[in-house]
Amino acid sequence: MAEDTISLEDIQKEAGTDDPQEWIRRGIQAARQKEYEKGLVYLAEAYRRLSRGPEGKIPPAALSYYGLCLAMHKGRVKEAAEFCQIAVEREFYNAEHYLNLGQVWIVGRSRRKAVDALDRGLAIDPNHSELNKVRASLGVRKRPVIPFLHRDNPLNVSLGRMRTAKKAAGKKSK
Repeated sequence: MAEDTISLEDIQKEAGTDDPQEWIRRGIQAARQKEYEKGLVYLAEAYRRLSRGPEGKIPPAALSYYGLCLAMHKGRVKEAAEFCQIAVEREFYNAEHYLNLGQVWIVGRSRRKAVDALDRGLAIDPNHSELNKVRASLGVRKRPVIPFLHRDNPLNVSLGRMRTAKKAAGKKSK
């Protein structure tokens, strides 16, 4: 995906501290501002420092946002989804983790998995504005033309395309 332009040295100067918790805070803040490369550098270094420490426990939020940055900046969707999934398993009650997992699946072009993650997040927090916005952007699928057949059935696919073409032709004639 994108090439690295931010070095660890630049980030260390900007942070002005060696505290991994501060690095996590800055990494999450960068990810929320869609500065995924910066967030990735902060969170990767915090992850490295915490994993070699005595407690070795990385907060679920750090894992979730690390996964998001990994997918958005590097395009490593499978690995990113694993990090987000660990965060979801540790804090299943945090809708933000489902949002990040959903966005990772969107980058990976897996609409079904993205919708599932976003819907699970909305079940936890129906008023989460960002979850609602991302979910609405994916839209809602129409019912299959023949409901008792799977939507991937060739008959449903063909009839669905005909239905869409007919509706489009009807709109043009008006």
